[in-house]
Amino acid sequence: MSTIPDEFQIKSLLHQDTYLVNGELKQWTGETSPVFSTISSTENYEPTLLGSIPAMGEAGAEEAVASAQAAYDNGQGLWPTMKVSARIKCMSDFAVQMKANREEVVKYLMWEIGKSLADSQKEFDRTVDYIY
Repeated sequence: MSTIPDEFQIKSLLHQDTYLVNGELKQWTGETSPVFSTISSTENYEPTLLGSIPAMGEAGAEEAVASAQAAYDNGQGLWPTMKVSARIKCMSDFAVQMKANREEVVKYLMWEIGKSLADSQKEFDRTVDYIY
């Protein structure tokens, strides 16, 4: 029987199968890398598998850098030339979406980096407050 409370157990793995480039989420069909917690929930004290992420190599990194460079466009891209009020709205909208996933993010903070519930909640809330 697990000593980990039911609401904090990993019951399904989180497999990230998209990546962001050029302002859009693209489907990843290549190799993936497993993500483990150093916290064990197994009887053999093995690391707990949390899920997987794209194992992007040099080509993916170059695509992301080229995308960022094109988006910035020597200070003439959409984001750097956008009115401050519009950027604030974008970040506020992001924070609202982020807050909608607080419980899940807090749970993964606890598993991935071993923070307590209270510390994970504080870190999440501090990040949202910083955005505002």
